Amino acid sequence: MSQPHPAAAGGRPARLRAHPHALALAVHLALAGAVLALPPRAAAQAPEAATARQTYAIPAAPLGDVLAQFAALSGVRLAFDPALVAGMQSGGLHGSHAVREGFARILAGSGFELADLGGGAYSLRKPPPPPVPESTLPAVTVTGEKFARPLEQTLSSVAVSTARDLAEHGDQTVTDVMMRTPGVYSQSGNQNWGIRGVPVSGFDEQGAGTMNGAVTVFVDGAAQPHRLVTLSPLNLWDAEQLEIFRGAQSTTQGRNSLAGAVVLKTKDPTFRPEFAVQANAGRFGERGASAVANGALVDGTVAARLAVDYQTTDGYIRNETLGEDANPQRALNARGKVLVQPTDRLNVLLTLARTEHRQGSQAVAVADGRPRYFSLFLNTAEKQELDQDTGVAQIDYFLSDAWTLTSLTTGTSADYRSVLDFDQGAEREREAIRKHRQQLASQELRLSYEAERLTGFVGAYYGRHTNDIDDRLNLRIGGVDDPALIANGDVRIHNTAVFGEANWEFVERWQLTGGLRYDHERNETAFDYVDPLGLATVPNIRAKTSFDEWLPKLGLSHALSDDQLVGLMWKRGYRGGGIDLSTNTAHRPYDPEYTSTWELSWRGAWLGKRLRTSANLFHTDWKDQQVEVADEDGIATVANAARARMRGLELAADYRVTPALQVNAGAAYLDTKYRDFVFDGQDLSGQKFPFAAKYKLTVGGSYTFGNGLQVGGDIVHQSDSATLATNDDGRVVERPNDRVTLVNLSATYRIGKALSLSGYVKNLFDERYIVNNQGDDTLDVGAPRTLGASLRYDF
Repeated sequence: MSQPHPAAAGGRPARLRAHPHALALAVHLALAGAVLALPPRAAAQAPEAATARQTYAIPAAPLGDVLAQFAALSGVRLAFDPALVAGMQSGGLHGSHAVREGFARILAGSGFELADLGGGAYSLRKPPPPPVPESTLPAVTVTGEKFARPLEQTLSSVAVSTARDLAEHGDQTVTDVMMRTPGVYSQSGNQNWGIRGVPVSGFDEQGAGTMNGAVTVFVDGAAQPHRLVTLSPLNLWDAEQLEIFRGAQSTTQGRNSLAGAVVLKTKDPTFRPEFAVQANAGRFGERGASAVANGALVDGTVAARLAVDYQTTDGYIRNETLGEDANPQRALNARGKVLVQPTDRLNVLLTLARTEHRQGSQAVAVADGRPRYFSLFLNTAEKQELDQDTGVAQIDYFLSDAWTLTSLTTGTSADYRSVLDFDQGAEREREAIRKHRQQLASQELRLSYEAERLTGFVGAYYGRHTNDIDDRLNLRIGGVDDPALIANGDVRIHNTAVFGEANWEFVERWQLTGGLRYDHERNETAFDYVDPLGLATVPNIRAKTSFDEWLPKLGLSHALSDDQLVGLMWKRGYRGGGIDLSTNTAHRPYDPEYTSTWELSWRGAWLGKRLRTSANLFHTDWKDQQVEVADEDGIATVANAARARMRGLELAADYRVTPALQVNAGAAYLDTKYRDFVFDGQDLSGQKFPFAAKYKLTVGGSYTFGNGLQVGGDIVHQSDSATLATNDDGRVVERPNDRVTLVNLSATYRIGKALSLSGYVKNLFDERYIVNNQGDDTLDVGAPRTLGASLRYDF
């Protein structure tokens, strides 16, 4: 028969950690004389002990041991059956707490609550079943701005999708989330996407090979090469949270976040055993398998998590010339994490990730000015391949309840290879072959402070980014590759920065936010040409350039009530300068570009926090914009040759109608315009940005039936846009991209506690639409109707 597990009052200092053997001895001694009554003196002190606050530093351990240690340190008596909590883990307890508050934190999520037996004695019990509550939306914490804060207190325009949101919407990739996010545009192949009308790679036409992007994507703290974020849709298997920041994040994130940032956090290891497997299949030859395993390696000290996802599909485009699939895809994502907590004040999180991605062409042929859905006529089997390895080490040292020191070390190596049909047709055999190796390494050290009225951080950063380029133009003669032009490039970028931010509630309900970053960048670029046919029009180059920038932001917010917040923010955006990497150009240096943004924010909660709303109204002025122009010899080159402005409004609402029904809606209005832009003598002033749709509207929801079936859906409408392209006579023209309304559905049915069956349909009504009207020979279109199902088992 199980015996009670009492913990006798103790007198050791609260900051001391009880030795496990001493703790066990104390428990057994208490068992030998277990009675619920305390001595008269102790009983008299019980009320005072219950309300007094002490500071604790109890490390993660089995729940029964944490409860016993807390009872001993707090000076109260606790009796419970240890079998009730067998196998349960606790994250420990840190900070200053009264007795009841401390027990409540330790027992949170355990299914037990504290029972007061009187006289300073307590036990555990199962709480009575609660009445059916008036459902509220779960709290959401934003972490992508260097420290955690509630969504309702975040002034930046950010769309947050938690693991629960991703499941309810049936999202499988980051592209799926972008498709339903106002203020963000994307296309099915993920090669072209942007925020507030700004492409992820900028407007300079260098493409994904550039190391100066307009949006930075972070996965578990590591900045990703642009090849990955424009090639791979970024699978969401085992994702914890996705945050899409709309608008400049330069003060916080630095050089490559002029238009925004995307922050993906995957799940960390825990000490609770977890194992799940999933298999999926769908239209166009979709097949996949996924698994996750998690648990403690050293109980209470070391935990590990391994997630693996493999996906393959034949694609929906057919190369009619070669008689084969034109856009097959294969993706492997493997990630291992180890969490080490050697002391109650130190957390070490180590991450290793491997990504392999293979895909073909994403374009279709054009006939009589209209796309050939879904056919392509090339005599080259186009392919793109990416192999990437990433390592991250995050160390958090809790100096005190208010101060935390964080070290973030990242390293990434990415190998990209591609074969492209240079003439985009079936008549001539010309191939463009690329081999790029990008390497990123960074070290950030950050000191954070959190108190009741003041929060903030200061930090220092160093990053090194290299790109080895091997670009070739091959002429196939007699079935043999004959190199016509070889370009070898070597790029080295060094970036150092110091930064900080403070949020100060200087008067009740009024908060002042200030941030500043000093950024230094040095760029060294070399290009050598091997030119047997005399095709090169520029000489070999060796170029160096450097920049020093101050990037401030300043904001003021006012809490109108506990549930209503308004704020005004001004910030400076920045995208680093560089040297034009496009093959066979002058490779001239260009300067940074800058934005100045005023943004008015509003956050609201209604109906007992069942309804959450947000709005962001912004105006951005853009100067020294990096664009492609023609130089004095008629050769395209990147230059700071434009001024522009953009303004708009982003709205979002989430409403938990009942515990079973949740609906959401969003809208974005965007007005963009070049104020001053001349290309090869042609005045483009007044033109709107390419791909910048004026409107995007979304509405969706999910419903959970009593039998375990959950159904969800989204309707997304995006207005038309345009692609700016050069026609045969060298003039820039607007090529229209279609407006579209898409309906997507998902469903999950739980069969018992462990098994679940899910299905999805994307583009339910099989809409046909152009997303990038890039030329007379080929263009990009949206994906047709796709559907699939998956079966998951949780052990």
